[in-house]
Amino acid sequence: MNPMRTLIPTTLFSLMAFTAASAEVVRVTPQRARNFDERANQGFCSIRVWVDDEVNIFVQGGNVTFENVRGQRARDAGTECSQPMPRGSSLSEFQFKGIDGRGRVELIEEPMPRNGFRAWVRIIDTKGGGEEHHFRLSWRNIWTSQNQGPGTFGRGQRDFPDQSRSGRWNGPGGGFEGVCFYEEKLFEGKEYCASIGDHRANVGPQFNDKFESVRLFGRARSVEIYDNENFAGAFARITRDEGDLKDVRGSQGTRMDHRITSFRVF
Repeated sequence: MNPMRTLIPTTLFSLMAFTAASAEVVRVTPQRARNFDERANQGFCSIRVWVDDEVNIFVQGGNVTFENVRGQRARDAGTECSQPMPRGSSLSEFQFKGIDGRGRVELIEEPMPRNGFRAWVRIIDTKGGGEEHHFRLSWRNIWTSQNQGPGTFGRGQRDFPDQSRSGRWNGPGGGFEGVCFYEEKLFEGKEYCASIGDHRANVGPQFNDKFESVRLFGRARSVEIYDNENFAGAFARITRDEGDLKDVRGSQGTRMDHRITSFRVF
């Protein structure tokens, strides 16, 4: 066997692996647009980035990432979003629009289930010296009842304690009244929802001590959360959306993230 015939593919593979490993990733925290509203039925992200040669840009939920492929490090130049990009059946009418900048700006992948609802845009600007580029992603945020399922905790209770739901649920007739807990900050991750008047003496092993954020819907006024089952231990009363439960202090001065075992909805 000719040793060169094995050396060339191996060397090429090693070079590709090195290039992938050496790509520089910059995570950006977008500014909130003046009309920021997570519950609005339409939203956008206006991406402004300084590019020297080639960069991949990924938008997923409330996260924006620059992956530098070639040239000087990409820099944020004032990216802002009106809401996190929705996922699942909540996301519809996704659009991409290049606004300003030389070179080539193209949408490689629009958000879809197989990529975790992540948009991928590539900018190639080989003219040297770098320049600011501007493009816009927009969408409709559809509150849907397609994910509704049977009540599992008794009469009048419509929630989803055993499912990971990517879209928001608006209840029968589009008027859900209650509370949803989330396993991640800023209302991301698996949801656990319950209607006004529902009490949970124990959320069960799948969700016990897991929640990091909570949101109120419709006419729900408040939710009382407890760090022990049967409404015992440290507790707190929440009257507004809380994107990070570590900022909520319980009756014993404890942070209430990763502590909720029981709750009451009012």
